[in-house]
Amino acid sequence: MPNRHDADDEDDDLLEDELPEEDQFGRVRYLELCRELGISPASQILKYLELEALHVEHYGLGLKGIRALAGALRINQNVTVLRLADNAIPDEGCGELLRMLLDNSSVTLLDLSGNRMGSAGSKALADLLMSRNTVLRSLTLAKMRLGDREGVLLGNCLENNTALRQLDLSSNDLGEKTAHALGQVLMVNLGLTDLNLSWNKLRPRGVAHLAEGLKPNLTLQVLGLGWCGLQDLGAASFGVALKINQGLVDVDLSGNQITLEGLRALAEGIASSATLAAIVLDNNDLRAEGGKELLHAVDRNKGLVVCSMENTNTSDQIRLAMEALLEPRRRLRDKLHAAQMQQQQQQQQQQQQQQQQQHLHPHQQPAPS
Repeated sequence: MPNRHDADDEDDDLLEDELPEEDQFGRVRYLELCRELGISPASQILKYLELEALHVEHYGLGLKGIRALAGALRINQNVTVLRLADNAIPDEGCGELLRMLLDNSSVTLLDLSGNRMGSAGSKALADLLMSRNTVLRSLTLAKMRLGDREGVLLGNCLENNTALRQLDLSSNDLGEKTAHALGQVLMVNLGLTDLNLSWNKLRPRGVAHLAEGLKPNLTLQVLGLGWCGLQDLGAASFGVALKINQGLVDVDLSGNQITLEGLRALAEGIASSATLAAIVLDNNDLRAEGGKELLHAVDRNKGLVVCSMENTNTSDQIRLAMEALLEPRRRLRDKLHAAQMQQQQQQQQQQQQQQQQQHLHPHQQPAPS
């Protein structure tokens, strides 16, 4: 496993006089802060500060390491992708990093998975998400032991946020209160397109709150609710929402203790959905009768191209029939996509040719199309 002390020889020997006078990437500032904090510079950080994507995962940066990096990023306006998963960053360090982002206009993707966030980090995150100047588009906070206190605060900050597109809160301790807050968000938020809540403790009542928010929502396209304890009651609530929702394209409901009773209501929503293209129901006890219900629903909804039902105690016959139903749809989808790509390439080539002609003959009028 890499460590911040395992710097390459050439980077360990990096001296300030080898750096440009104008510290546009924040490398000089990073080295200064490392000296002040009494830590060794991470060669990986020195390399990536000049690139758009900074990947420093599993480095054990800790509080001091993240302070040095945050100081560099106050100067750096080049890095747009910041992946810092599993770095033993405490709540205080997350807070300092997030406060830095209030002054940073370049970072659009942030991954803090596997670190720790409590009151300080949550407050800083709230300030960032409520700022009109935020440019953050993708936020991953998986495996951070977040509970309903942090989840509700996060939800309250998202109602008027139109910048964030992707939010991953998987593998936390979020429950019904967070689901209620996010349900309220989905009723009014116009930006979020991808939400992952898998491996949380939402339970049937929590999913019912989310389902209410999904009914009027037009923007959310991808939703992960795997292993959230929906059970049959939650599946029924979600099925009702699918009938009304006009945005969802890809949904994961794996491992939710859904049986035939819940599937029947869910299948009605699957059959009626105007936008759904992919549904994952792996690791639910659907049995043969549930498989038949699902097959009938997919047959009715011609827009579906993926329906995964691994480890659901359905028969091989049902699974083969499902694949026979969906494979021609996928081939048609791929064919249409290829045709669209070809058309776009042709249009781009025509535009380039027109621009070249205008450059060579600036006073010549373009020929009528």
